[in-house]
Amino acid sequence: MSKNFFEALHEIATDKGIPRENIEQIVESAMLSAFKKQYGMIDNVRVVFDRDKNSVNVVSRKMVVKNARNRAEEISYGDAVKLRPTVELGDEIDVEENPLESFGRIAAQTAKQVIIQKIKEAEKSIIYGEFVDKEGELINGFLQRKTKDAIYIDLGRTEGILPAREQSPLEHYKIGDRVKALILAVQKNSKGPSIILSRTHPKFIEKLFEMEIPEIYDGVVRIIHIVREPGMRTKVAVTSERDDVDSVGACVGMKGIRIQSIVRELEGEKIDVVEWFEDRKIMAGNALTPARVVEIVEKSDGGVIAVVDNDQKHLALGKAGHNVRLASKLSGFDIDIKTEDQYRDFLSSSESRAIVEQLFSRTDENETPLSELPGLEPRIIKLLENGGVFSVEDLVEKSLEDLLAIDGIGEKTAKKILEIIEESVDFEDSDQENEEDSGTEEHSTEEHSTEEHSTEEHSEEGGVDTGEKAEADDQGDPKQGE
Repeated sequence: MSKNFFEALHEIATDKGIPRENIEQIVESAMLSAFKKQYGMIDNVRVVFDRDKNSVNVVSRKMVVKNARNRAEEISYGDAVKLRPTVELGDEIDVEENPLESFGRIAAQTAKQVIIQKIKEAEKSIIYGEFVDKEGELINGFLQRKTKDAIYIDLGRTEGILPAREQSPLEHYKIGDRVKALILAVQKNSKGPSIILSRTHPKFIEKLFEMEIPEIYDGVVRIIHIVREPGMRTKVAVTSERDDVDSVGACVGMKGIRIQSIVRELEGEKIDVVEWFEDRKIMAGNALTPARVVEIVEKSDGGVIAVVDNDQKHLALGKAGHNVRLASKLSGFDIDIKTEDQYRDFLSSSESRAIVEQLFSRTDENETPLSELPGLEPRIIKLLENGGVFSVEDLVEKSLEDLLAIDGIGEKTAKKILEIIEESVDFEDSDQENEEDSGTEEHSTEEHSTEEHSTEEHSEEGGVDTGEKAEADDQGDPKQGE
């Protein structure tokens, strides 16, 4: 094979980052395909590389015959003697052939097509392997072209796709603009790997913080949770195990210089960095930043009520409610915003009374939660709790009238609750206890009656009534006093 051909292949491989071993496999596959196209078989063929000479030959094992008819498996005696003088008819010898000389036009075209196809496949595989290891990392590129549904980013050896759903509403790009994005996913397909990018994923914010804030990169400050509504606001909860480190201050930087660089990258999107606390009340207050909270009250359903001044309500809610919505996601529970006037009205409501009853009612370890009663829907449980019923033991004591008196419970729902109780609660033990208690009381009453009867008889026989006996007892025994 031509030395120039072999060198050209290696030059292509170098440009595309394909290893030398892969190129040799590609050439071997192409030569075998071409040989099969030429002769119809490859069972007796192998490809041999001479790396010192940058050449490759096709070696086929052929039988020596007087007149060769099948060139793929036979060689004439006259040609065989030229290769090995001592050869005899019937021997098998290895015959080297230069593919460029022995292959016809069709076979050579086949080899060319196989080489081109295999190089493309190798390049796709290498690109996939390179980028799949970078999933979750940031990458820089330049906007190459735009469509209605996505923009395409030039990443050097390939291009990435930034779908419209992964773009912030604040961001607008022109052809050639630099774009920083997160490698969200790398997918294989027939045309090559698809590299999906994102600028809206919370991981994108996390990587920006790692890039701009050394304390986060080093692990001194940890990001606990990130919530975001792209184009509106991002909230980041951070903490540090070191008492001498201000986790929020480290992220904001002197005069906000660190956080401002991230804000610029997000085209001006607001970012709130708050300290993470396990205490629900403190966490809820922090999460509602930048609003100032007067008081936090826990609710029976696991959420909290945040009481704010009248002038802070709009700030606490945010535009279209985005601030309180993000604060709830960041904290992990619902946050209900109320002004001081609204909270005073709430204190007189049935829901408020239910909360107070739950907080200050006696706690019995043997009480069964309503959630353990099969068939009792969460909606009904909430209505019962608002009505002051917090356990199965409390519920079984309620009559139909008692249930109807609870706000939100109608006759149909009340009857359904009673049916569930009848089907699920076993009253046998309590009935036996009641019977035993009743029997004991009756037996005690009989004994008491017998004692009274005996006392009356004794009084009649002795001729002294109970009043005289009591008077005598009061006077005492004269001998005892002596």
